[in-house]
Amino acid sequence: MLRARVDPERARSDARHILSDRRFRHAPTPRPLRGPLQWLGDRLRGVGNAISTAFRALPGPTWAAVSLVLVLATAALIVFLVRAGRTVGVSTGERAVGGARREDPGALEREADAAERAGDLAQALRLRFRAGLLRLDQRGAIRYRPSLTTNEVRRRLGSDTFDELAARFEEVAYGGGSAVGADVQAAREQWPRVLDDASRR
Repeated sequence: MLRARVDPERARSDARHILSDRRFRHAPTPRPLRGPLQWLGDRLRGVGNAISTAFRALPGPTWAAVSLVLVLATAALIVFLVRAGRTVGVSTGERAVGGARREDPGALEREADAAERAGDLAQALRLRFRAGLLRLDQRGAIRYRPSLTTNEVRRRLGSDTFDELAARFEEVAYGGGSAVGADVQAAREQWPRVLDDASRR
């Protein structure tokens, strides 16, 4: 049986023609972020080169320079956090669960007295109300949290006295009403009654 001779050049041409079909070529993947990422890379390359040059200028191996910079940055962060801790609410309160600082109701009441003496009756009313909520929490009547609403406390306590205090507090704190001396005096006199009622429940 005779075999037909195959022209190698013709075979290569046929193969190229077949492989040029779309079936054998994958479509290019869209790259919408290619331009912005390339632009960002060009900008960061200059920063990276500057940092690299700075590290090369330091004596010793590069790893030692990097370690020195990290140690200095950590020390600066610790100093910053310590100073911040001294200025934020350190004078009063005790640590609550999770390390958050818990307000001291006694300190809030003293601040309320100072605000009243200074003539800031609205602030005195707000501080005394928050102190009252914290004391209710201490007695187990409620679970205080910053997002606690007066309606939740109303439902929990069922106290007409608290309802009156809460209504006036909301008028001043949220309704833009002005506090008067009678409001502050009522808060000073009626909160102990609310706490006694809650303790007896």
